[in-house]
Amino acid sequence: MSNNTDQKLCFQCQQSGHCCCDPKIIVTTTFVDIFHIYLGLEQDFEYLLKKLTFYRVEDNLSSELRKKLVLSSIKTSDGEIIPGLRKINGQNCTFYMKPNCSIYNSRPRACRNYPIAFLEDQTENPFFWAKDSVNTCPGIGKGSSLVIQTIIEERKKTLNEIKAHNELVYELNTEASKGNPLSAREVIWMFIVYAEKYSFANTL
Repeated sequence: MSNNTDQKLCFQCQQSGHCCCDPKIIVTTTFVDIFHIYLGLEQDFEYLLKKLTFYRVEDNLSSELRKKLVLSSIKTSDGEIIPGLRKINGQNCTFYMKPNCSIYNSRPRACRNYPIAFLEDQTENPFFWAKDSVNTCPGIGKGSSLVIQTIIEERKKTLNEIKAHNELVYELNTEASKGNPLSAREVIWMFIVYAEKYSFANTL
């Protein structure tokens, strides 16, 4: 699959919960992810906000590190942030209910793809096992062989959503630079409103 593993191209989730409880794994969310979670919860907006967190990006973050951010940071009146799933005591995902995810059918795309990660550039192997997953995920090497074409299609969907998300964030940041930043709360609501239009357009 890549030069970071010699495991067979097989995976079958073992419901170990390692990916949900690893303090080193954080799940950042696109506007599409947040919209799907909101629909799946069937709760009000306030409840959704309690399940999200805002990872702060320091103003002095180097341009080199900024380039490594998959999702662009959002300039808000509450600071520069990237939304993600809240962790309980910095460890378990707020949606983890042993041995399952309580929002499994509406979980973020990053969770759906795990332990596979994707590269943006077109390389011979544009996907690979996520960092440290070979050592922590017991599902790698188990089950039937993964279908390459399915992975390629999922990669395309993932990168398209990331691109759409970053384009929306660029628009929000442009407005913020004019002295009109939204609050983090307002950004999440904007995401939901925008995602409804985006999802409709992509089902036509």
